[in-house]
Amino acid sequence: MKQILTFVTMVIIFSGTRLIYADEPVLYDYGDEPMRYLENDRVKLGINLSIGGAVTFLTDAKNGGGNMINSADWGRQIQLSYYSGPKPFIGPDGEKPSETWASLGWNPIQSGDYAGNRSKVIEFKQRTSDSFYVKTIPMLWPHANLPAECTFECLYTLKDNYFILDATINNNRSDRTQYPADNQEMPAVYTNGPWYRLVTYLGTKPFENEPVTVVFDKGDNKGWPCPGYYTPERWSALLDENGYGIGVYQGDSTFMSGGFAGGDAAKGTGGEKDGQTGYITPFSPVILDWNICKTYRTVFILGTVDEIRQKANEIALSTLPKIPRWDFDSGRENWYYTGQMKDSGYPLSQCLDVSFNGDTDNAMVSPQTFWKAEDTKNLEIDAMFTGDGDDETDNGISEEQELTISISPVSPYDCTDHLRWSDAGHSMDEETEVKLKMFPILPDIIVKVPVKFNGGRQVWSVDLSVFEKYTGAMKGLKISFPPVAGRAKIYGIRFTEK
Repeated sequence: MKQILTFVTMVIIFSGTRLIYADEPVLYDYGDEPMRYLENDRVKLGINLSIGGAVTFLTDAKNGGGNMINSADWGRQIQLSYYSGPKPFIGPDGEKPSETWASLGWNPIQSGDYAGNRSKVIEFKQRTSDSFYVKTIPMLWPHANLPAECTFECLYTLKDNYFILDATINNNRSDRTQYPADNQEMPAVYTNGPWYRLVTYLGTKPFENEPVTVVFDKGDNKGWPCPGYYTPERWSALLDENGYGIGVYQGDSTFMSGGFAGGDAAKGTGGEKDGQTGYITPFSPVILDWNICKTYRTVFILGTVDEIRQKANEIALSTLPKIPRWDFDSGRENWYYTGQMKDSGYPLSQCLDVSFNGDTDNAMVSPQTFWKAEDTKNLEIDAMFTGDGDDETDNGISEEQELTISISPVSPYDCTDHLRWSDAGHSMDEETEVKLKMFPILPDIIVKVPVKFNGGRQVWSVDLSVFEKYTGAMKGLKISFPPVAGRAKIYGIRFTEK
């Protein structure tokens, strides 16, 4: 049933690049029909302006033109969804979340909330013949009718058998706490029941045409709870019985989750209002500052698994660096912190300006990625360290300190999906125990790096070739700080080629 919403007039005040709402916002008037479509000879893409401009319609003419996208509630569709603290989140007037969803914390999503209240589109434009722009005030999913203190912007661009989503969150939260990083869905994708077969690449030889992995299929009792997996080619696909479907490529994430809710018997059946659904999301831990403006790009590819993989690999090989390099002149590059570490907040200026209080768990962690050890010789850290004290040179602690660098290899555990024994009555803990015996996690390569806490900027270089176990596929980096109180300015972290 169509929901009629009325709103009072608003005044918009700009403060720098942030929006501050002085009154209730005016909705974009979409008229009697909320759907807007982009279409070419192969693909038809539809967004629904009555639920925040989320994607509710997607068809492939090569596969009969059936709608792939599930809309059984406002938590589905293809839509933006973000997470941050506190957990639970209590609204400004004491609004409490649903007990079912309280653990999600601050969770704005594009379509609406769990109670059926819809997000609000405040701007819509057709930028070009093949692109739409939409700006939305999202609802907080765990609450009933509580808008979030942020806006979403989406630019949808249709090309051949794929479309691009450029997604932006603009925060304007009254709570200025820097909460720990949370896994962000980039974005969430829900398909109708006929698209149930999850396929991706799990392995240590991406872009070398190695065989793909079927994570779950009809008749295997797999799919729920959702398995998470490491996929260095950065794509996954949900296919139907004809081998056609939708693939999701996200260049910033090698970790994805996918599932099928509704049980094995429901695979292959159902429409957009039915409960059974397939699911894919790329995940990456990201800190969402109170005032952050952050954009990611995700590509959705329609067709067979060969078509999906070919396009995903084409994009990856033309855009991803062969060797990881992070320069922090304008952002965190999806690095995050553990323990009690924090930085100066958004926007960053030239570096990560981090503080730490002596906690033994203080560390900065890279986003998961992929590189071959054989392609790199050195690890470089461009930084300046100081201890707590009256000034940067007389810091009250020993000048000689030590960083601990942990380099994570890709393990056999990363190259297989979950066994999903839990669907047959076994617990997740039992399944993990069995999986670890069959597919172990390789130990990190540990490197100790002496550094000077004297306030001077320096590039510390580590010769990786001396470490016998530094070989093969690698996926991540962690830098643990000494148990002292101080500050660091991190300008860049990079590997260099041989």
